[in-house]
Amino acid sequence: MAPACVESLGLVRNVSDQDRLIFTMRIFPATSIFLLALSLSSCAKDSVDVAQDLGLLPNTCGSDGARVQASIDGASYCASAQIIATGDGTSVIVTGVDLTGGTLVLQLDTLAVGDHAMTEAANSVLYMRTGTTYTIPSGGQGTLSIQIHDAQTRRLKATFTAPVFNELNGLTKQLQGEVDVTYSTGG
Repeated sequence: MAPACVESLGLVRNVSDQDRLIFTMRIFPATSIFLLALSLSSCAKDSVDVAQDLGLLPNTCGSDGARVQASIDGASYCASAQIIATGDGTSVIVTGVDLTGGTLVLQLDTLAVGDHAMTEAANSVLYMRTGTTYTIPSGGQGTLSIQIHDAQTRRLKATFTAPVFNELNGLTKQLQGEVDVTYSTGG
């Protein structure tokens, strides 16, 4: 016999309808969960892709005067969450953070237009991803190429390339990138 509430709705007309209803009620949740999991895993998008699709982020990395982007062993990095650039006229610190918390920090001790060495101690770089830090190793050297430095407008545009090393796991990665920022001064 079917439950009274089901019979009163007219959903169960005979025993075979009741059997189908019970079978459907048992299978439907399992099937629904499986299809939901399949659709979520097959259609998962990167947080940057979702933000770009929604129009929250442009399809390019930053804009003139507000850009920090890099490639770390071929993987792209764009400081799309926050860029902070501060200087004192003789040096500039540029910090870029992406949407997943990856952070790139450049300490530029030389602001003259031209090519300059990047080492562990001068014109250095720090890259952090999911709690793992990379810096220029002792004895390692990269290149900083400053194209624009305007002390009046505080505009700085440069490219850089350097090997970065993680002391905990021993991995070395190749980092190359670009900064195009307008920095603030203290005080």
